Amino acid sequence: MKAVFVAATGQDVGKTTTSIGLVHLFQAAGLRVGFMKPVGQTTIDIDGIKVDKDALLMKLIYDLPGELPPMSPVCSPAGFTTKFLQDPAKYAHLKDDIVNGFEEVSKDKDVVVVEGTGHAGVGSILGLSNAMVARTLDVPVVLVAKGGIGSSIDELVMNAALFRQEGARIVGVVLNKVLPDKYDKIKELLSQELARKGFESLGFVPFRPVLSKPHVYQVCRKVGAEILSGEDEMTEYVENVAIAAMAPQNLIGAISRGTLVIVPGDRADNLLVAVNYHLLGRDQHAKIAGILLTSGIRPDPAILEIIKKASIPTMISQDDTYTVASKVVSMTVKTQSTDLDKIEAIQSLYREYFDIEKLMANLA
Repeated sequence: MKAVFVAATGQDVGKTTTSIGLVHLFQAAGLRVGFMKPVGQTTIDIDGIKVDKDALLMKLIYDLPGELPPMSPVCSPAGFTTKFLQDPAKYAHLKDDIVNGFEEVSKDKDVVVVEGTGHAGVGSILGLSNAMVARTLDVPVVLVAKGGIGSSIDELVMNAALFRQEGARIVGVVLNKVLPDKYDKIKELLSQELARKGFESLGFVPFRPVLSKPHVYQVCRKVGAEILSGEDEMTEYVENVAIAAMAPQNLIGAISRGTLVIVPGDRADNLLVAVNYHLLGRDQHAKIAGILLTSGIRPDPAILEIIKKASIPTMISQDDTYTVASKVVSMTVKTQSTDLDKIEAIQSLYREYFDIEKLMANLA
């Protein structure tokens, strides 16, 4: 049985994307694949059992066999660190839980993908940093970094130092989210530099905008909004954002297919512009993604009825327009099991840009 520990130089670099890609490639090669997230920070309650969201995501995407608890043996949500420090002896079993979970997940498998959390040192306060866990499980590491130049090398060197200090073996690196217009330059320069630094390149994966776009429902959850209409349409992607604080004639030029219109509920003029664009643009697939009302101001009932009849996803937040817009623009988008087009895009990227044969040879 082989295993690989997917680590990263920081948050939101692409660990989960890489894990999705690797499980796909391993399954495509006819291998029986297991998955594990030893230490999770974002948990979901499933029938009273807390598991990491990425463990659930992978199980749902690939219909992986086995129970969820071994795939997610340690969950560290907000407040867990404080409890740990107050009574470390109470949590002395955590490392054993991870080892036992790995043994369970590995049963009857050809390969197991182990996904880390954050950078190499995350979890150190619990004695469960990524580097420590990789060494404890004796699983070789693939490091994922964002596809820049100087910063990418700096972060790879820093993270690799901790893995090597702990005695974990690094079998390759992946540069993720490489900008297409700089792809050839970055690949040429970093291929040479990675070799000089003692890293083996497994792939340069280009950035795809679709992977960073949220659903309307994800926006709704992010800003804590109440749904007023169009709940069944909230799986549309938000392509761009228009803050409707301008005159109606200027808003017309600011909205396009997939626009989320952020507007106070008393701006009936701009609400009607958004509705008209949505209705008139249907045949050209140019409908807007949704309307996000701000400051807790509800539209006039007649206007709201028009919006409902147009089946436009509409939400209302108590926050002011600036606060709401800031939250939306700063969103970090995570892949969901229902994001079939995103999952297919990730799988396609890894088929084309990741050297699975080199990884398998390095795992031997």
